[in-house]
Amino acid sequence: MLYEELMFDASLLLRFNIFKYLNQSTKQVLAISQLSEDLDLNYQQSVIELNEIDQELAEIRPNHETIMMRAGKVNLENLNATIDEYRYHLLQQAVPFQFILYFLNEENPTIEQFCEKYFVSRSTVSRKIDKLKKHLKRFNIRFTYTEAGMSGDERLIRLALFDLLWLGTRGIECPLDVDQHQLAKIMDTYKDYFPLSRTYFGNQEIKLFTSINMIRVSNKKFVKYDPRYNFLMKDNPYYDFTSLRELVDVPMTTRQLKGESSFIYFLAHYSPFYTIRDDQSMKQTIHDFDARPNPVNDFVMEFCTFAKKALFPDRPEIMDDPLVVANMLNITFGYFIFRQPFPSIIELVLDPEAKQTRGEYILFQNIQNFMQLAKENPSYSFISSIHPMITRAFKRLLLPYFNQFPYAHNLKVGIALEHNAIFVRDLYRFLEDLRFIDAEPYDVSLKDDYDLIISSSSLLKKEKPNIQLYQLDFPYTKNELVPLYLELRNIYDKKNRVYE
Repeated sequence: MLYEELMFDASLLLRFNIFKYLNQSTKQVLAISQLSEDLDLNYQQSVIELNEIDQELAEIRPNHETIMMRAGKVNLENLNATIDEYRYHLLQQAVPFQFILYFLNEENPTIEQFCEKYFVSRSTVSRKIDKLKKHLKRFNIRFTYTEAGMSGDERLIRLALFDLLWLGTRGIECPLDVDQHQLAKIMDTYKDYFPLSRTYFGNQEIKLFTSINMIRVSNKKFVKYDPRYNFLMKDNPYYDFTSLRELVDVPMTTRQLKGESSFIYFLAHYSPFYTIRDDQSMKQTIHDFDARPNPVNDFVMEFCTFAKKALFPDRPEIMDDPLVVANMLNITFGYFIFRQPFPSIIELVLDPEAKQTRGEYILFQNIQNFMQLAKENPSYSFISSIHPMITRAFKRLLLPYFNQFPYAHNLKVGIALEHNAIFVRDLYRFLEDLRFIDAEPYDVSLKDDYDLIISSSSLLKKEKPNIQLYQLDFPYTKNELVPLYLELRNIYDKKNRVYE
């Protein structure tokens, strides 16, 4: 389930989807009737929701000028809030988001005080967080109410909190109340362990991660050291297990200090964070995973050997790329530690119902075949229950490198334009730049074989109503080729979709 579906009730979700539709429109003025048709709403419902959105935009921007026009139209030039600003505004009205911020920021949170603060009943809270509750159950995390909060593996709780807060704020605001001086000191001490620290948004993510850690520690919600970290962290001078004591003002036992320190380093290794080729932390990761015998490195190296032959026979060097190797190590390490599903931003932003292309399906099947054999190896017993998740993660990581074109069917496009080289030259050049298009002058005898016919006239459509026709009026500009590209891409994706 996507993030907004988890966090919003039906009313908030509808307004968010309408705003997203408005925000993505390229028009300056939009007819409400068009919006109603596209979003399958009745006209009066659209007007009511648009007026509500208009009022909310005025709350976000006090100098907001109304988007509502006469004659049933909307002025999109007055849409002066960004999608993340509007999402965050709605989230502050959403019970799941309110509840999370409440139990993080309050000293002694209880469900009774929450209900009193936000004027909701306990039954309303239970109903509105039900979807989120089911989502968290996958990770063995539960909401608690006597003391408002969450229970389960503290590491998984913090990962879940990060995902839910980051996707709601995207760095535009940090809604957690922490000491900013202490936050800056902790971030500065540990930044070099994180590849994220070298990018602008990565620093915002680290800021939120650190804020969550600080709050959970101050509330005496400690993480424990996991012996599965040993091959990476034990007796490794790269990992400092003492500095944290001087950085936080919460007394910790030696065991608690070790647990909290180890979690900071785990955060640098649980997700495919590496995007910069000369990253020193990436080089350190590859070195540390290779330094001592361990099933994570063995598994990744065996997969690389397999992938060179089965996935990239023409470009085996891809599987020696440090970026690819380090990210596969991180992916595998996360599953090696938890041996179960764990919270991931990817799962909340990618549509789980999206169909695969043929090439994507071939890649997935090949990786799955490797996993089926690997899980029978006693050395890789850790993947026995989670190999489908590693398969998906590896597929997503490797898909940009994988040549899908041998497995795809190109679009056959007929050009039915005036016989004038000046007219058609730019169009043919545009189509030749698209690897998935085979274009030729329209041949009436092949009318059923074309995926799309591009014409400057609607004559063909009148003569043959069932053909796929795209009308391109002369003179056309490069900007007018953008909608044509989107149409071609949409047809191509449908043609190459796999429904298994």
